[in-house]
Amino acid sequence: MAHSFEIYFTGRDDPRNGCIVIGEDTKPVFFEFETQYLSPSSARTTISSNRHPVAALHWLNGGLGVATIGDREIPMTHLVQQGSSTSARRFPSADGHHYEWRKCHTDPRSIARFQKLSQATPIGPSHGILQYSFSHDLLLLEALVTLNLNRWLDG
Repeated sequence: MAHSFEIYFTGRDDPRNGCIVIGEDTKPVFFEFETQYLSPSSARTTISSNRHPVAALHWLNGGLGVATIGDREIPMTHLVQQGSSTSARRFPSADGHHYEWRKCHTDPRSIARFQKLSQATPIGPSHGILQYSFSHDLLLLEALVTLNLNRWLDG
């Protein structure tokens, strides 16, 4: 499937802290991932869109805790469940469907593709790109949250 939109990962190449996602689909897209360490055993990553908090990841004991996406709370483990293959992780969307992140760049059924890529862009240096073929704000937020969870787990 052709991917209609591209957004770039700039800022720090850290999926939990200092990562900025910027680009344009049907409108400008701007997300920031910022982590505050609340105690030695807990941290909170706030995901903001256009400088307004839209999601949070509550980390417990250095590992997965609870995610708040919009008004929905869900254990982070539910956002990185085993997928249809050993190289896939799936997540439930608020739209009632399950989606997967796969370590495969050739699946013709994909609706999104992430690639680590250091390049100069119109907005400055980038360390990754997300190409996607949908225009749905909540699904994009869910995709970015789960993508960064997967990047952190695989890091």
